[in-house]
Amino acid sequence: MLSNSANDKYTMIHFHTKIILASASPRRRALLRSAGVRFTVSGSRLDEDRYTSLHGQREPSELAVSLACAKARDAGLRTRGDRVIVAADTVVVMGDKVIGKPRDKRHARRILRLLSGKTHTVITGVCLLEMPEGTSHSFSVATNVTMLPMTDADIRWYIGTGEPMDKAGAYGIQGLGGLFVGKISGSYTNVVGLPLAELFEALRGLGAIEITA
Repeated sequence: MLSNSANDKYTMIHFHTKIILASASPRRRALLRSAGVRFTVSGSRLDEDRYTSLHGQREPSELAVSLACAKARDAGLRTRGDRVIVAADTVVVMGDKVIGKPRDKRHARRILRLLSGKTHTVITGVCLLEMPEGTSHSFSVATNVTMLPMTDADIRWYIGTGEPMDKAGAYGIQGLGGLFVGKISGSYTNVVGLPLAELFEALRGLGAIEITA
């Protein structure tokens, strides 16, 4: 059993399997740490733009799960031993349109104008890959987000902060972008990039982690 030490803050969580996060996202790392999950990082080298161009005709939830599993398999090629690889991909959907990360400031402006004052859906696909068996378990979580109306000045200011440029939907709810979020329906952590409650239950279901009294 990979149990925590006596001095660990999270002594009630025990780890039976090494957990590897296949993501370089600082937001996903921070979310996992906040939940007391011990993990190492093996970032995926998957070309997401190329993958999406080849498989982008799928339903948004299927696309997000497919991307997450492709990331997990890619990371699995560079790790050894018994472990569970966790990978995720988040997409923003407005109507039937999938909105990715902005290519440049002009694109970010178009995205934010599109989202302003409307409700969109954030979908995160999650894949858990058990190695060395190669068995995968996947799911997706959707959250509806309603943005407040944004003026052109608001959008110029926000883009000027640089925050929108590496985020799906061109905003970060956990940062300055939260100033323009009026309401969410569903998981907050899902919008940040990783649905913690659902992931925790999935890891428990695999026997990777255990809570003991």
